Amino acid sequence: MNLIAYTELDIFGCMILILFLINQRRTGSFSLDDKLFNGILIAAIVEQVMDAGQWLLDGSSIPGSYVLQVVVYTIGYCVAPMITCLWAMFCDLRVHVDERGLRKRAVFYIVPITLNALLLIANLFTPLVFSIDSMNVYHREAWFLAYMVVMYFYGLWSMMLLLRKASHTESALEKRELRFMALFIIPPIIGGVLQWIFFGISVIWICTAYSLILIYINVLSRQISTDVLTGLNNRRKLNRYLDLIINSAEADESTFLMMIDADHFKGINDRFGHVVGDRALVAIADILKSVCSNRDCFLARLGGDEFIIIGRDQDKLEPDALTQEINACIDAYNLSSEEPFHLSLSIGVAHYEPKHVNTVDAMLLAADQAMYRVKAIKKVSPASVRHFRLKH
Repeated sequence: MNLIAYTELDIFGCMILILFLINQRRTGSFSLDDKLFNGILIAAIVEQVMDAGQWLLDGSSIPGSYVLQVVVYTIGYCVAPMITCLWAMFCDLRVHVDERGLRKRAVFYIVPITLNALLLIANLFTPLVFSIDSMNVYHREAWFLAYMVVMYFYGLWSMMLLLRKASHTESALEKRELRFMALFIIPPIIGGVLQWIFFGISVIWICTAYSLILIYINVLSRQISTDVLTGLNNRRKLNRYLDLIINSAEADESTFLMMIDADHFKGINDRFGHVVGDRALVAIADILKSVCSNRDCFLARLGGDEFIIIGRDQDKLEPDALTQEINACIDAYNLSSEEPFHLSLSIGVAHYEPKHVNTVDAMLLAADQAMYRVKAIKKVSPASVRHFRLKH
């Protein structure tokens, strides 16, 4: 690959990462995880600029080429491990959700890049990592391997953290996200191996930019479609999914929608506070996830204390079976939980009907009416009903 092609790749990578950084800053979020991710983007942009400079200056005869090459290679080799270091810290925070703990572990992360920086300072006086000859051509030196070890140490450590966390979590959604994040280091490893074997090519940083693009798109997509508190699909994703189901050629009366509402939820907030109320919502979401984990269902938080399950009812028994299992799990939770509240749910079910219940709003309204019928019956005789199906 020629000089122009490599430079164009670096410029393209920089442009994409700059757009991501601008979008990150526009959100106005300054949490530690955002700061770490922004740091990764900035470091990757600097590294791509240095990589372009390395290619443009290699073998150049313009005045000052030697000094410029020493500068761009030294900065490049100093910044590169910072990218993987910041990524490892980002993953550490994602896994442990403990800012104070991460700050205490910061020394563990800083020591290797500090040693790398000291090695590069020494390289200015004695060629250890790299050298520039009289023709202004770059060469690797014996300690280049130490630089590579530092850089990939962080990547492999972050992969281990993520995969270990994924193996211990019960949430299928979280498992999928953690495993996806663990793949971050794979493209740079492939690029690094190719670069090591075929001296003279440079693909590691475009591979790193590719990883960042995939991670960013995944995170952004999750933010757009996921409820922050519970990790369930949000109202936006619900509307899109339900609209797709209703307008598909396979839409029929087997399609059902369950509206699930937490009874007396306002009382939990008023008596124990919103933090405890949030824990109640998370507990409900976790129960619904566990019940639906082995079923082909779509699960979402409609808003507030209302949840939605959408599925196919081929034998006309699925909503009843789901309701019974959900209520059994709620009862088990109330018996074992040390929380100050007890949970109770009202569940309404509506089926798609080509003539009457044939839009997103119509299905939501039908299930909502069914759910309020359940609440009304509970007021008269609480033990007499746990769910109600609206019939037309």
